[in-house]
Amino acid sequence: MTETTAQRRSVLRHPDFAWFWASSLVSNTGMWMSNLTMPVVLYQITGSALWVGIFSVANFLPSILLTPLGGVWADRYDRRILMMLTQLGMGVAGASLWLMLLFGVREPALLLLPVVVNGAFGGLNGPSFMAFINDLVPRDELRAAVTINSIQFNIARAFGPMVAGLLLVTTGPAWALFVNFLTYLLVVVVLLFIRARTPQVLVKHESKMLVEMRKAAAYMRTQRGIMLAIYAGIAGAIFGQPLHAFSVVLAHTVYHVDEFKLGMINALLSLGAILSIPLLSARARRFPLTRAVAWGLGGSAAGIIALSIIPSYEIALPVFVFTGASMILVMAGTNTVIQLIVRNDLRGRVLALRQISFMSGIPIGAVLGGWASDAIGVQPYLMWTGLALIVVLVAMRYLPAGGFTSMDDPHDAAEPQA
Repeated sequence: MTETTAQRRSVLRHPDFAWFWASSLVSNTGMWMSNLTMPVVLYQITGSALWVGIFSVANFLPSILLTPLGGVWADRYDRRILMMLTQLGMGVAGASLWLMLLFGVREPALLLLPVVVNGAFGGLNGPSFMAFINDLVPRDELRAAVTINSIQFNIARAFGPMVAGLLLVTTGPAWALFVNFLTYLLVVVVLLFIRARTPQVLVKHESKMLVEMRKAAAYMRTQRGIMLAIYAGIAGAIFGQPLHAFSVVLAHTVYHVDEFKLGMINALLSLGAILSIPLLSARARRFPLTRAVAWGLGGSAAGIIALSIIPSYEIALPVFVFTGASMILVMAGTNTVIQLIVRNDLRGRVLALRQISFMSGIPIGAVLGGWASDAIGVQPYLMWTGLALIVVLVAMRYLPAGGFTSMDDPHDAAEPQA
């Protein structure tokens, strides 16, 4: 048995983590079904790539605004209870969207209202979700736990769009959203029964939320590895992640394929992500996170530039696999860097700031991409984003004081200052 396989098995042998992982896999599958279904519905209604970008704004902006509060709450209150409440809120939003489509609502602005609500609860949920992984496994298995959590996320991102594409061409979009609604309920049921491996140490904050977030931001500025991970994550969010949403535009305007083949594009992006996971699971001295993130930025740039010139669906398919593998190295690699370095009493707030920075980049890239795709075409837009990633990679490679290598800094075990 390889060391990587042993590490993964050791993580999943913890029952509470295993149940949390499995329920998250199902829930994220539903989320990715919704994330493909809604851009398709909006594009069919409006015929505009800009509305695809607006969907990303409606989905992410409320989450960005409420994530700071979610970060403070993740350190202050029981994370498991918080997740139960926020998952119920997202379930209500999902049910509303399903019912609206079921009864024939076709007004884009109205359809985005439940998306906004879902994003708001998602912002409150995110920091607790990420920090809860640390509560379920021993410290020496945290890297393996973060990695295998990335595996479930990308299995869901592969399977969800494929199922959504099948439902879109058979039963229609409403039923894809119904499945998403049910998955939130499953997570709530699982959270009722699982417990943290060690009791969460609740941090009592006397100051206001913005003061607490400023403390976390000041701390992050003292940790060069965390800051470089943030910068790399923002670049990946702006110039790489919108490819998922704009696969809709590629499918309709360049490849001229149906929704099932569109689902296959997104499935292949995520298949590539799954295939790259062993690199993140490898021992640090054999494949450090520094190298994973650098390879991810370079591979994302190469894949996106290739997609900007390939005119054929069949030829593009392996490129989607390669690009998906590269993008997960950036996303999961930077997240793992922060999880491994951050001081425990600031974990929730720092992860909230990481989530804010990453989620801010996605709608910025989506709106920019929607405008540019309508103006000059989706493939010329992809060419520019690929070139932008190359500029980012070169700039970060030649930063003074170690550059990328700072992302392999050790865990900060310092006690909180009085």
